Amino acid sequence: MKRTLNPVVSLALAFLSVLSGLLFAGSSLAGPLKIATDTRVDSGGRVGVTLHLENSGSSPLFHIHPMFHFHHTMVSLAKVHRLDPGEKIVIRNGEHPPVVRRGSYPIVAMIHYRTAKEGAPVQTEVHTDSFSFQEALPSQIEGTLVASGSDEESLIKVMLKNVTPSFKNLRLMLVLPPELRSNTFQGMMGFTLRSGEEKSFEIPVSKTDGLPGGQFPVHLLVEYGEMMEHYSGDISGHVNFGPLWSQGPLWPHLLVILFVGTGLFMAVRKRFLGAPLRFSA
Repeated sequence: MKRTLNPVVSLALAFLSVLSGLLFAGSSLAGPLKIATDTRVDSGGRVGVTLHLENSGSSPLFHIHPMFHFHHTMVSLAKVHRLDPGEKIVIRNGEHPPVVRRGSYPIVAMIHYRTAKEGAPVQTEVHTDSFSFQEALPSQIEGTLVASGSDEESLIKVMLKNVTPSFKNLRLMLVLPPELRSNTFQGMMGFTLRSGEEKSFEIPVSKTDGLPGGQFPVHLLVEYGEMMEHYSGDISGHVNFGPLWSQGPLWPHLLVILFVGTGLFMAVRKRFLGAPLRFSA
């Protein structure tokens, strides 16, 4: 049996397909590099971090350069010249500063790589994780990141709330892909939140010249200490560049487009067909 559609219906379906394609054309999809970290801490607080990399794509990756961000320091690891499809590699590092307070600590791995041996631009994947010493103590500071913006600049609104009965002296670190930059938030930021207090502030973020628009992941790491305890948390979000996807995540826009497109399809079908779809042999 062969199904035949009215040309008007076919046009409506093509319209929906084009809209969906435009929506996702600028989004930053996950790359071919899979990243995981495994951290071990001995009884004396000495930390060893193992980085697992895997090429899940169909072509080789070149000039892989991993780096760890530990507190105020950055540790550069040995470069991997080539990683073939399906190939895995394990890199061990013991340069994390020893920890003294029991609790949770953040880890950020940033990996640069190229998709061709020569000429291809540098791409970056950011991976965040945490480890605990003696006891896991996640941050009790609630927060959100909400972004809005245009083609060249995005504005991140950070909202934090202390839901505990005591004040907290916070240390914040904004983790951005290297293609993005913020002139107002660099390194660490610290301030105090009293019990039940809410605080919000805005961070302008811009992208490098020539970088296509789209959606990019960002992380705000939250740390604070109490007596002999250390707490950490990761507030994640996205920054957005471009008129279609600039107001937050992509899925609300997709739902609107699907809703409008479905309504258009039904209206066109009812107006021009007025009868169920017919099948012919």
